[in-house]
Amino acid sequence: MKKWILGAAVMTCISLGLSAQHQKKNFRELSASERAEKMSNRMAEELKLTDEQRKQVSKVVLENATRQEELIQKRKAEFEAQKNYRLEQEKKISAILTEEQKVIWEQRKEALKQRMGGRGEEGHERHRMGRPRYRRGH
Repeated sequence: MKKWILGAAVMTCISLGLSAQHQKKNFRELSASERAEKMSNRMAEELKLTDEQRKQVSKVVLENATRQEELIQKRKAEFEAQKNYRLEQEKKISAILTEEQKVIWEQRKEALKQRMGGRGEEGHERHRMGRPRYRRGH
């Protein structure tokens, strides 16, 4: 009976911990205004800002967060445009090649993908998020 109660208590703690983690948003997932507010609050607390300073800092931080959001959206749009352009070029090349050449072409692309560590169309995001960065000379 004690083991059952202890097990239930452990499971409850684990589930509460997981739900609390799920509610926390990654800083990158917050909107520009949410990030600005969070940063302003942190600065106000750490630096003991006056109300006037807090208003001024909030304004500057919001400008920065908004600009960063715009830059991120612009980069995403450019990446998508480049991806679409590459796909169009692939279609044009494929239309020119014979069936035997297409097989060789696909094998060549697959070998290149393997050499690149399996990064394909989705690899850009995986590289940025999942792989550690290495120092120069290592």
